[in-house]
Amino acid sequence: MPVYEDKREAILQRLYALMQTVDASFDPKRNVSELPDTARYVVLLDGAEHSIGAIPGRRSANEPPPQLIEMTPEVQFRVAAKSKDATNVGTTLNLLRSQLIGIVLTDPTLLALTAKGQSAHYEGAQPATAQGRSTEGGIGVAFTITYLLRPGREA
Repeated sequence: MPVYEDKREAILQRLYALMQTVDASFDPKRNVSELPDTARYVVLLDGAEHSIGAIPGRRSANEPPPQLIEMTPEVQFRVAAKSKDATNVGTTLNLLRSQLIGIVLTDPTLLALTAKGQSAHYEGAQPATAQGRSTEGGIGVAFTITYLLRPGREA
């Protein structure tokens, strides 16, 4: 059975590696939603994808046309702080967001996987905080990454 290149997975693996470089004290996870509220996590959510169109051109009759695909992964930083450290949660999350954006949008390895080598965009962030005996905070940082899908192509 032939092995096919999965550019989506390659992009997600690179994003997973990049998110871990922002702050090594965060425990990395992928596609999990339930986490204990006593630590620092960075979580990659693979997100949805959709086709934005086929690429016209000559090809054999049994070869499907390549398509441009937009994927929308999200990286979430989650922090729990004791009440004495709670005032810094928002500032910490904003700094992590800023650093991640800079790393992702300038990484040559990630960009090489995208359409035309430049199709990674910051879409926005969604912060959330809650208070109790500790302050819990999180921020989801969303990206749109466009890549060329070539169905049936061997790696």
